[in-house]
This record gives sequence, structure tokens and C-alpha cells, in this order.
Amino acid sequence: MKRHMLSVAAAVISLVMFRPGAAQISYPMITHTHPVAVQRGQTSEVEVSGTQNFLGAYRVLVEGNDVQAEVVPTKEPPKPDKAGALPTVRSVRLRITPKADALSGPREFRIATSLSVSSIGQLLVVEDPVVVEQGSNNTRQTANKVPVPCVVCAKIEAAEDVDWFAFEVKPGQTLSFEVYCARLQDKIHDLQKHADPIITLYDAGGRELASNDDFYFADPYLAYHFKEGGTYYLQIRDAIYDGDPRWVYAICISDRPYATRIFPLAVSPGKTLNVKPLGPACQSDQAQLTVPPAATGIQRLPLTIIGKPANAVGVYVTNLPTVTEQEPNDSPSQAVMVSMPTCINGRIEKPGDVDCYKMRLQKGRAVRLEVFSRRFGTELTSPLDASLDILDAKGNVLLTNDDTSPAIKDPSLTFTPPADGDYIVRVRDLFGKGGEDFVYALEIAPALPDFTLRCDGDKAWLVPGGSMAWYVQVTRLNGFAGPVSVTIKDLPAGVQVNPLVIPPNMTQGVLVLTADPNAQRSVANVQVVGVALLPDADGKEKPVERVAMPMQEIYFPGGGRGRFDVNMHTVAVVERADIERVEVTPTVITLKPGEEVKLSVHIQRHPDYKGNIGLDVMLRHLGTIYGNPLPPGVTLVEGKSKTLLGQGSEGYIVLRASPDAPPCDRVPITVLAQVSINFVVKVSYSSSPILLTVAPK
Repeated sequence: MKRHMLSVAAAVISLVMFRPGAAQISYPMITHTHPVAVQRGQTSEVEVSGTQNFLGAYRVLVEGNDVQAEVVPTKEPPKPDKAGALPTVRSVRLRITPKADALSGPREFRIATSLSVSSIGQLLVVEDPVVVEQGSNNTRQTANKVPVPCVVCAKIEAAEDVDWFAFEVKPGQTLSFEVYCARLQDKIHDLQKHADPIITLYDAGGRELASNDDFYFADPYLAYHFKEGGTYYLQIRDAIYDGDPRWVYAICISDRPYATRIFPLAVSPGKTLNVKPLGPACQSDQAQLTVPPAATGIQRLPLTIIGKPANAVGVYVTNLPTVTEQEPNDSPSQAVMVSMPTCINGRIEKPGDVDCYKMRLQKGRAVRLEVFSRRFGTELTSPLDASLDILDAKGNVLLTNDDTSPAIKDPSLTFTPPADGDYIVRVRDLFGKGGEDFVYALEIAPALPDFTLRCDGDKAWLVPGGSMAWYVQVTRLNGFAGPVSVTIKDLPAGVQVNPLVIPPNMTQGVLVLTADPNAQRSVANVQVVGVALLPDADGKEKPVERVAMPMQEIYFPGGGRGRFDVNMHTVAVVERADIERVEVTPTVITLKPGEEVKLSVHIQRHPDYKGNIGLDVMLRHLGTIYGNPLPPGVTLVEGKSKTLLGQGSEGYIVLRASPDAPPCDRVPITVLAQVSINFVVKVSYSSSPILLTVAPK
């Protein structure tokens, strides 16, 4: 389990640059929910806790459409800590009702308040009754007695905390034990130290029967067949006996059929098919899986085993034709010919196993290959650490890949054949491991021009008349070199966004969201989408839309800023902010190569906010640039700009176009006015869009 190391130097730098505590209003930063699991078909209350302020919480947004949630009103209004200050609310109770047929598994949620909208929280929807830890259960003798089946909710709340649970088993019964803990922490903004849980099973005499540490990434799972009935015990603790009151967990104890994974992994949308469940608690070698017609990409879908509802598993839904590998295919001479496009379902079934496939390719026609198997933060949890190779007909390795990126450990590559002929695709485990659950899906298709979008900024909260900015990053693929038009769908009433076209010579752009002066308090989940003209397999251009992946800021120890993909993209209109307007003149700029321009900035503060303000035209933290909408050749002249305003409200920005700056037309940029909350978090209020043109020489 990766644990973040404290960076003292980063902390010192942040302390010098910013003074935490000066800000008055931030977004609520959810750290944990207890109990973290809710049973479908039942109404439960949970407590959501965190840092900053949940004052004025009025609505809950939950991922999906099959869970209802509401804020439980407090009996007494909160009181301020001191005269003239806003009251501080550190937690809020929610009433949660998943539908009887709600999909089990983790859900993102947010809480909207009158002042902001929270960071992502995590909630677990489960099939079985929820049992909450009671009293001291740090020894086997004081173990909490729990029924089977159930979902136990508790905390590893302090160093050396060890929790024990006792349960009764019938002779010949098989039980599965799945822990959700670390997986519920990955998207938490302000949780700098994460748990690494381990579970151990004991008999009535205290003899250890089985144990597991890391199965679903850092979360453990085990299944056990009990030959004899009686009382047994389950212990859970952190692997190094660490603890934290925010480390909530759920243990799903089940006597139903349970599949850890399935084969085939890749399935087609809109079909019901038979699959092979994998794992020691399946109770059958067949399962049924129904894929919704609109499903695409990585999904979590429920199984039916022996005619009964079973657990949900991770699958990859593809629109390509699917085929299953044919053994033997362990060497290039045994490789089976495959046609394109295709998605191959394969398994590295034993240590040392290698899967080979043959393609017939034409010179210069690029091919895209990608493995889907194990991806952190998703439902793909195969133990396979895949490696992907391209070989020529003589067995020479032409191209190889292990990890697509530091964040995506599955391999992918684009191969342009140097000549007509047959080529070999080889899939293996990087460390020579293997087993029945080392499943993968391999997509092979022509490398057609395409693009993906990511958005730095997963939430925005706007006072009437105010603005905030999101930074969109485009990755162009397979020779695509065109412009991308970007906008936002499903905005709340009274919220507007500027037109944005990311030109061919840029990879970033800024969306400025602005609330009308008379906009009312509201909140909605939105989608950032990009559209570009792309050629199809026949070379005919057509508009193609891609949805941007929102990235939530993650607070690293010592002042580091990380980003983690989330599913919910949220916009709110709120009642109050530290900065009400960021006014900039001029708002339309034309620069000739070599020229400079001065932007005058006026900040309209809330009357109660007297703290420091910093200005910028980029989204930056500790020297790293996370968002830069400036066109090529245009830079911020920091030595001539007044960006540290202190308690003042007037500043200016100087921009310069280099002598060789290429021309551009009305590229939107913005000026950020930033209020520091802590070493990492800066609330960035935005000006209206400023349209920047660089004239031809």
C-alpha cells in the first residue's frame, strides 16, 4: 500500500507563500461517512464528517439515479464560535434510501450548502443488513457477535486498534469476506494517510485458519469452506497497526455465491450472456450477466448464479466484436490469426503462460492496441500486470509497452507497420505470474484520429454575478490535429459558460462559468463535452463528441497537490463568497508579436473578508502549472505584474507576446483571484473571459 511521505520543504514553502486561516469560506471537505454502508430497500441515517464548514447543507447529490438522499435537519441552529463569525459545522446527518434493486457497490456523493458544494464523499450500497460496531471489541473475548449474512461497519480509529467479530457457521458452509476500506479513501480530498487493512479468520480456540491482505488493490478478501459448524472469529486491523478516526470500513460477510471476477471480461452492450464466475465461493461454474444497452467502458454489473442474485463484478463493455482466445497459443508459431477490429478475451492461466495472436497488416496503416485488466480506482481488478509486445514474422520484438501511463498500469501502444505482412501480438504477465483470474481484454483496431478530454476542476460554486474557471486539457490521438469545441451540458438555471474552441496548436483551454446577477440558489451535476470532426473507417468526416473526465484536487502531505479522476461534475449557485467579482480591463486584447499589455484588476470583496488575495492567469501550485490557457508565445511578465494584493483590492497583470508568437484569434483567458484556505487549497475566483488575439506579423 502506498503511503504518502511528508515533504517538510513543501510545507515550509507553502507557509511562506500563504497564510492558512485567513480565508472565511471554503468548500466542505468530506473525510468519512459512518456507517459507510447502507442497505438497499431500506432507509438509513449516516453521519458525514469533514473539515471546513457544512453550514447551510440543504441537498445531497448521489451518483446514479437509484439512491435517494436528504439532509436531516438539526434540532437547533448552529452558533458562531465568536461574534460576527459564521457558525462552523463539521458534520451533517443524511437520510439515505437506496431502491430495492439499486446496484450494489461504492457511490460518489456531494453535499450542497448555502456557501459551497462539497468534495466527493464515498458511500457503499449493500444487499445485506448493516451492523455497526458496538463498544470495545479489541480482543477475541470481547468480539462483537454478528449475524450471517451482514455488513459490518466500523473504524480502524487509532494506532494498534484491532477489531474482532464473532459469528456462527453451519457445517459445510462457505462464506466470503470482502472489505471496503482503502477503496473508499482514494477519492477523499483531505485524507493524507490511507489505511492498509488485513483480515484474519480464527476458530473457536484461537487458531488462525486464513488471512488476506491485498486482494482488491489494498483491500482484502477471502473465502473459506467450514467443514465444522460452530463459532468463528474475524479480526481486522491495519497491516502496520496504524489507525485514524477517519478510517471507516465495511466487511461484507455473505453465504451467497460470490465471484471475484468473471471470464470473459469484455462483453457487448444490450446482451444477456453466460459467463464463468471465478473465485473460491462461486458455488457454480456458470453465471448470467445482463449488460444494459447504453453501457460502455468499465462497468460494475450484477451476476445471477444458480438462479439467485449474486454480487456485482467489474466488466469491460465494448462495441467491437468480441472473440475468445484459443489455446494453445503460447508461441508465435501457435498464434491464431485475428481480424480487425476486435476485442479478444484472454487469460494468463498459469505462471509462465504467454498468449500470442497473429495480425495481417498493411504498410503505413497504424493499429491501436490496448489491454484492459487492472486499473487503479476502477472495477478492473485482475492480478495481471500485463506486458504487450509486437513481433515481426521472425520473432523480433518491434515494439513493447508495460504501462500506458503512471496512472494506467495496463499497456497500450500504436504500431505503424513498416511493411505488408503478418505480425505477432504477445500478451504476458510482466513477472511471469498467472492463474485462472488473470483475465484481460485486448482491443485491436485501426488507429483512427481521436481525442480525449480531462478537466481540472470537478466543482464550481458561484455567487450571483460571480465566476469560476475550469481548465480543459485535450489529448489528440492517432494523427488528429484539428480544433475541439468545448461546452458544458445541464448547467443550473441562471449559469452561463463562454464559448471555447481549443485550436490545433493548443492543448488547453479555459471554461469560465458565470452566474446571472439574479440567479437563485441551486445545484446540478453537469457534463463537460468536446466535439470535433473526425474521419470514420471510410475516411468520411463526422462530428464526434467526447465527455471530459473531471479531476478532483487531492491534498497530499506537506502541501502537495494531486488529482484523482471522479465521476461527478457539479455546479452550484451559492449565497455568499469571499470575493464577489473580479473585474478586469480591457476584456478584449490584440497584441502584435513583441508587444506587452497591462490588465488592470479590481476585486470586489465581501464586506467581511479582509484576508490576502493573489492574482494569476494560470492554475499553479508550488511551481507546477495545472492549467494554462495562454496561447503559444504569450507569457505572464511576473516582474512587471502586481499579483500579491495582501488586503488590498487593486492589482495588475502584464502579458507579453514573444517576437515569434504565432497568430491566434480571440482565445479566452481569465484572471484568477485566489484565496488561500490551507497549504494546498486555494479558492480561485475568476474574472469574465478575456479574449486575446495575437496579430500576424
